[in-house]
Amino acid sequence: MPAIFFAQPIFKIFQFLVIFAISGSSEILIVYSNFTKSALPGFMADIRSSYKDMIDIFYCDIFFLDYELSQHSSLSALFDITNSISYQFEICKISEANSLAHFLVSDRLPCQNKWTFLLSSSQKDLNEAFITVLSYFNWTDGVAISDVEKHSSLSMDSKYFSRINIFTAESHTQVEDLVERKIMGLGSSLFYLFLDKEISIEFQKSLITSKLLVAGAGILLIQDSSYDSNLEGSLAIVDKGKEHINSKSNYLLATFSEMIKILGNISSSEDALKLISKACLNSYCVTEFSLINIHKGQRKIVGSIKSSKLILNASIIFPGNSTEIPKSSKKILYFSASNGPTDPGGNPQPSCPINARGITLAVKNVNTIGDILQNFYLKLNDFDCGVGIYNPAFCLACFGKDISKLGLAHVGGLTSGMALGEIETFKKLNVTIPMVSATNTDTVLSNSTFFPFYSRVSLSNYGYYAQIPLLLKAMGWNSMAIIYQNISNGISVNHYVSQTAAKQNIKILNSQRVIPASTNREQLRNWTKPFQEVIDLHVRFVFLVLNAPLCNYALELFYDLGIRKGDIFIFSFYSDQINSIANDDDYRYKRLEIGIPLMIALPTNFVGNKGKQIYDELYTEYNKTEPGPYSCPYYDAAYLIGNALEWTISKGADYSDPVILQKSIRDIKFIGCTGTVYIQKGSNDRLPSSITVQANSYSPETGITVYTVGYLRPYSSTVLTIIHPIIYSDGTINKPTDFRVTRTDCPFDNKLKRVFPKGRALVFGICFFVALVTAIATFIIWRKWWNIKVDELMKRQEISIQDFIVGLSIGIEFFQLIAMGPDIRPINSFIADIGDLTSLDLGTFVKLQNGVFWWLLTVVISLCALWILLCFEVLYQLDEKYGNIWFFKFSGFLADNLMPILGNLCFIPFVSTLLDVFVCDESIGNNFTESYLANDCYQFCWQSTHIVYVVLSSFALICYEPFAVFCRPLWQELQSNLHVKSIPLYLMTKTIIQVILVVMNKTLKRGSKLAHGFAFTAVIIFKVCFIWKFKAYNYGRFNWWQLLSLIGVAWIAFLATFGSLYTNSNFPYTALIVCGWILITSVGLFVQRKKFPSLLFRKKGKDTSTLFRFAFTFGKNSRVLKSKITPQTLDWIKNY
Repeated sequence: MPAIFFAQPIFKIFQFLVIFAISGSSEILIVYSNFTKSALPGFMADIRSSYKDMIDIFYCDIFFLDYELSQHSSLSALFDITNSISYQFEICKISEANSLAHFLVSDRLPCQNKWTFLLSSSQKDLNEAFITVLSYFNWTDGVAISDVEKHSSLSMDSKYFSRINIFTAESHTQVEDLVERKIMGLGSSLFYLFLDKEISIEFQKSLITSKLLVAGAGILLIQDSSYDSNLEGSLAIVDKGKEHINSKSNYLLATFSEMIKILGNISSSEDALKLISKACLNSYCVTEFSLINIHKGQRKIVGSIKSSKLILNASIIFPGNSTEIPKSSKKILYFSASNGPTDPGGNPQPSCPINARGITLAVKNVNTIGDILQNFYLKLNDFDCGVGIYNPAFCLACFGKDISKLGLAHVGGLTSGMALGEIETFKKLNVTIPMVSATNTDTVLSNSTFFPFYSRVSLSNYGYYAQIPLLLKAMGWNSMAIIYQNISNGISVNHYVSQTAAKQNIKILNSQRVIPASTNREQLRNWTKPFQEVIDLHVRFVFLVLNAPLCNYALELFYDLGIRKGDIFIFSFYSDQINSIANDDDYRYKRLEIGIPLMIALPTNFVGNKGKQIYDELYTEYNKTEPGPYSCPYYDAAYLIGNALEWTISKGADYSDPVILQKSIRDIKFIGCTGTVYIQKGSNDRLPSSITVQANSYSPETGITVYTVGYLRPYSSTVLTIIHPIIYSDGTINKPTDFRVTRTDCPFDNKLKRVFPKGRALVFGICFFVALVTAIATFIIWRKWWNIKVDELMKRQEISIQDFIVGLSIGIEFFQLIAMGPDIRPINSFIADIGDLTSLDLGTFVKLQNGVFWWLLTVVISLCALWILLCFEVLYQLDEKYGNIWFFKFSGFLADNLMPILGNLCFIPFVSTLLDVFVCDESIGNNFTESYLANDCYQFCWQSTHIVYVVLSSFALICYEPFAVFCRPLWQELQSNLHVKSIPLYLMTKTIIQVILVVMNKTLKRGSKLAHGFAFTAVIIFKVCFIWKFKAYNYGRFNWWQLLSLIGVAWIAFLATFGSLYTNSNFPYTALIVCGWILITSVGLFVQRKKFPSLLFRKKGKDTSTLFRFAFTFGKNSRVLKSKITPQTLDWIKNY
């Protein structure tokens, strides 16, 4: 206690001591210490001037007390102003030893004896009174603030303090910091002050400034804290009889005044002692307290506290002019939402309460999970002032009557128009409050300068549709067209998409893009130019920013202008368009032709594990009913407010300040139901998190089926996550090119194309005839000439180039067979490309139109002619008969090296290409001459040029196949350096199987891919069984790997067949292919090592490094080198 504490009341204190001294004694000794010495001179002068003729007053330092006692024999009392518990205890003992009354003002009694009296209420008594009040009101928590001196006693007393946060404050700076950085974050509404007057007043002001003393709050001031307080609604515990004291000095004066009344008629020091002892129970002069209530500046006594019992005798007014006793609970933070079931005029909005379930669940989770606002209770106030339609007068009246219930923040209405109306209404009501929207998309609201207290967890039109070019880029397209309606949304979306397309290097090719706002089906036919431009540009991806009816009319118009299935790919602006194309009317077939698949994009709801958890909670909470379409963003809107409050409180800032709270809304980032929620800097819009991409499919049985293609995440490392590939109009997942096949790709409109049954029957007939003739001819050749055995390779041989070619043929035939099998391109295009190259199926790499195919066919026919000449050279051994002639010698060289390539490796490509000339199974009419070549729609069949190539191809087939069958085994018999030979029976069987596979590829595969897949797999399995029984080569290792390669082909054929049925994702099939091949290769290597020893070796050449060393040492170390070199190198050195 500072020394100045004693200066103000000391004169009055001595009035009492003088009375006591006059009654039986004449001397009083004041004992001071270094703590109080500075306050002594001033008041001693006043006392002596008033009582110089009545009493002798002395004073001394505590250190000289013994000496002063010896000098004054007439002392009657000691007045202790040492302000030190140790000094007070020492004086207590001295007073008892000398029978001197010992008076002191302190918060505790230093010792127990009959001569020492405490003239003020003790801290212990105050604590007991404090606990009595808390028990009466059932206040079990709150915040207690004390000075350092009282802190220790507060922290040790009573079980009630275990739930009360206790802080200390002794300066103005500490008070401000304590309120802002600690107390506001605790969420407490009950405050207990154990402070001196000055700090208490400062603390009360800080609580008011921080808006903590509102309805529902309570504040209890203990003794000194209540002095000079006019805090409305506060309670105070004070000594009984001193209810109107407003300072410490007045408190002391009142105390001594009471004592003077008690001692007014005493005649001796013993009488005085008895009277004092009677008035001061057990040396404590204050044992009863009053409970006062400050209301309208008046200090009203509302109860008394004695013997740990509170008796109320009047009603109490609490902060906020409330008569309800504040509850010992978390502080309530209110916010509001426009989520009523109707619009002005009684127009129902039945979906809005369902959507608002997201807000309700968010509030529940905040209050129960405790991840944020642990010390607070979040509460929602509902407003039914309109949801989708804004009525200015109705909205103003509705919000105006309950303006106090808006709370700290507001969740806006369903539409952008309603949100703008609410902002205007709040301005008229002079209400500044942060507003968060869950569903608004209008870009006007993006401007944070015009709308500084607005934010949204929904994507704006710009944030949403500006991502469309990014989607195209992620899907591998680089060009697009856009047609939009002449309304504000259409104009703005065209602007946004154009901006983003330029950044993504996506070309928007069409210049005529706009059509009138109000257009029916008939009127649209007057606006064909934008649609015709799209057709003429050949662009495939078309973005229609049209409402549902107009979008349907646009699809019908595209059909009427000649567009057909697969020509264009539609992306619709409106999500309901994805289903409306199947509306039952006379134009339905047109829309289904053009609008399958049709793609849309939607904001993603229930993202990730967090989103799934929220979905499950909503589903369970509301009797297993589906959440509303906007329940997810409404959840995030409420949780954004909760997170912003938590962030504000954690920083010690004033969460009731709308400017501070709005800044926190813009700063906060959290994982919500719609993904990562974060408001972009300088904008009111959230950062785009996730966009759901959907597409549709159609079947007569089930109608329209909508499926999710994937998720577009603009700011993720993986921009587009595909979960279900788009099933395109051809029934595959093969992505079309940027540009479509139109009239410039064929000399007729695509709508004229059709399957030509007669042409298909002719192709089947020709192909099966070729297969039958091949089988018969092969059987005859085998029985007459090649029904022979081949000796098995038993000893090691040096490998030759011919052996190498035979081994290479196994790998090449592997990929050729894959190309003849089911279409593997949807699963793995790389493997398919290799197969196409080895089979000369170049349509994947080169456009074979406008005569290009004829060039390829001419090359094949020419090579067939060369093969026939080489066969004659071999049959008649012309290189041996006419070896002196250069031409025949060169032809012999070609026969040795080209025949295995042209007759074996090229057998499948040659036969396949020669049969392509007969594939004319599509037509634009009903006649053969109106059918066209499958590989070149510019070449009509059975006319002029086509007939010429039919004749040449037929002649090539007739000559090439028999010669190939006969000369395959002949070539290997004539090669003296060839050690690995094919079994003739295997060669004959392989020929038949190869032709069957080519025929199936040209016929069955074009009719039914599934049937072709199963048939192809069956043929390959037959070939595997044949090799297992009869063998393919006279060398075990080659025979083993031929067998394994066919098993690998069967495996990939099996997977490709099922891949055509289930096209959800190609990754599992690719993984199965790789795993299968790895397994086959591993087993092959293991078995090879155990059962098939290597019988081919490569003869080692000269040791170059040893020769180099020998040359530079001139043979000096030849003895050393001799032990390290091969025999061949040693022979060369000796000859050198």
